[in-house]
Amino acid sequence: MTRAHLFLGLVVATLLAGTASQAAEKINIGLVRSPASAPFYIAKEKDFFATEDIEVNLVHLNAWQTIAAAVASGDVRFGMMAVSAEIYGMAAKGAVKMIAGGAEEHPGYRGLALVANRSAYEQGLRSPADLQGKRIAITDLGSASHSQLARLARKHGLRPQDVQFVALQTVASEIAALKAGDVDAAPLPAAYAKELEDSGAATVIAWMGDELSTQVAGLFAPADARRQGLTRRFVRAYVKAVRYYTQAFQRRDQDGKPVRGDNYEEALRIIAQHTGEPTARLATTLPYLDPEGTIAGDDLAEQIEIYKALRLLDARVDANTVIDGSFVPVRMKK
Repeated sequence: MTRAHLFLGLVVATLLAGTASQAAEKINIGLVRSPASAPFYIAKEKDFFATEDIEVNLVHLNAWQTIAAAVASGDVRFGMMAVSAEIYGMAAKGAVKMIAGGAEEHPGYRGLALVANRSAYEQGLRSPADLQGKRIAITDLGSASHSQLARLARKHGLRPQDVQFVALQTVASEIAALKAGDVDAAPLPAAYAKELEDSGAATVIAWMGDELSTQVAGLFAPADARRQGLTRRFVRAYVKAVRYYTQAFQRRDQDGKPVRGDNYEEALRIIAQHTGEPTARLATTLPYLDPEGTIAGDDLAEQIEIYKALRLLDARVDANTVIDGSFVPVRMKK
């Protein structure tokens, strides 16, 4: 190869690299600053999005409902949010669709705990079977925890109306009401549940993951953007990050005990960097993610039926109106 040919080759390579860089599509992702958003932090730091020619801006919002509105309006291209009656209703109207799975309650993982205050526990509230007539704090009617608790009551032979749900808007308010004795129990994230139990103010009487395998969150896109090539590339990067997360945190030995993956320390550092949580606290509160980011279609169908029974969803809503199965498999019970 002559020097002139070599120079020409270098020029062409430089121009092509510049064109590829310019082609990277810039998008916003809506999410809550939490361990449940871990795949996005990993995909950004490990350049999984960049490999798909996507430049991502992580937009942290304060509430799932805010994210849903931002996705529907197009202010963010994709959003990770907890499922709820409101989200299902929006999906049924064609505003958003779930395109991949997110955090789940899963046996052996410490996600959401049902916690009884000291007085209620001493008076016999020792398990979900003892919930009849009790006051349980939740953030909102129609929230994910509302559905989970209603399903938990049904599992133990109770009707949703046998339990009094008290909507308090925030987890902080739930904790305050629990301590004051204004409610008998509350569903709380593992870290808060452990703090209350360690202080003697309350006792964990059930772990939701051990009681009910539940799809808690999902990746959503606006209806008019679902089938574009960008969405397929984005989901591919997301699933790659979920696999990385699985390798780091979800390996088990022959006895079912956790085994740290080779990328454990790096993954934990990335999540801590974006959430601001100490690594020691994160290590005990990381949620379960399906290793391939699939959607638990059968579970979503059951959630929807519960919301209908609670008169929080229109009878015409079903899982098919919520899910777009074009990008990841949808799991169904055989």
